[in-house]
Order: sequence, then structure tokens, then C-alpha cells
Amino acid sequence: MIKNLKKNRFWLFKALETYALALYFIVKRSSGIFSLDGYGYLEVLDDPPFVFLLAAVGTVTLVYALWDVKHLFYRPVMTGLLTGVWLLFFLSFAITDALVGVYIGFPGIFAFFVLTEMVTEIFAKGW
Repeated sequence: MIKNLKKNRFWLFKALETYALALYFIVKRSSGIFSLDGYGYLEVLDDPPFVFLLAAVGTVTLVYALWDVKHLFYRPVMTGLLTGVWLLFFLSFAITDALVGVYIGFPGIFAFFVLTEMVTEIFAKGW
């Protein structure tokens, strides 16, 4: 397992970042911060089904990082799910920031860089 962690440390950190995004939404939801007066994109995405989706995709990525699964197109499915989730949340952060009148906030910038790192890693290493 240690050998797999050294090999797949990039995906380990992406799994942890995905868990951190889910935790971010749990904390924001419990504090009631997302009241944007009609801009409900983030108010929908912090609901339990989407937080569960984040946790499930983080778990799929963590399984790949720990055990280096090599069958049934696991890596392309895992990278597609992870990229799709981060793209969804980056777009929601960016649209909400644009509608509120902020250029772009920290969550949007963070999601952009995570998404850029993933796409670069996917194209650099290939399938």
C-alpha cells in the first residue's frame, strides 16, 4: 500500500481536497452562510445529495490511490467523475460570484486550480 501511495500521491491529495470541499459545504450549511437572495446555485449544491456525491467521488479516488486498481476502466472513470465534480463546483462558484458582483472568490480560485491540476495530470500521464 505504501508503494501505491508513493505512486498515486497526486490522486491521494485530490481525494483529500474533495473531502475538504464536502466538509466546506457541511460547515457552510450548518452556519447558514449561503443566503444570496435569489442566487441559489450554491444553496442547491450544499444539499445532502451533492455533499454525498462529493464524498462518494472522494472515496472512489481514495480507493484508486491506496490500491492502484487496474481493471474495468477504473482510472478513466475515476478521473472523469473527479473532473466532472470539480468542474460543476467551479462553475457554480464562478457563476454565483459573477451574479453577486464579486470578481471571483477564494473557493472559485481554489476549484479552478484543482481542476487545472487534474486536467494537466490527466493529459501529461495519459490514460
